[in-house]
Amino acid sequence: MDVTALPSPAPAPVRAATAAKAPDPAQHAAKDFEAMMVGQMLESMFAGVDAGNAFGGGQGERTWRSFMLQEYGKAIAEAGTLGIGRMVQADVARLYAQQNEDAGA
Repeated sequence: MDVTALPSPAPAPVRAATAAKAPDPAQHAAKDFEAMMVGQMLESMFAGVDAGNAFGGGQGERTWRSFMLQEYGKAIAEAGTLGIGRMVQADVARLYAQQNEDAGA
């Protein structure tokens, strides 16, 4: 019995492994802080606004308004237009550097 070798498949192209850059914890914390702060500011702004027809009004709007405003805060923080997150991140980096200096001395 003659067994011929099966043709081997063409080797798959070798892809360079792209290491996903781990997010900076200080940057993540700063962005979360900015989102929370902006959300709280928006909630204060909307506190005196009656639930009107702009978003459907009624009990549903009163119930879900805080969630909507928190999402607005996240979107504003993600855009980085206010710069609060950058300032917080710079302060955190300064504090870490100072802490490392004190530990090394």
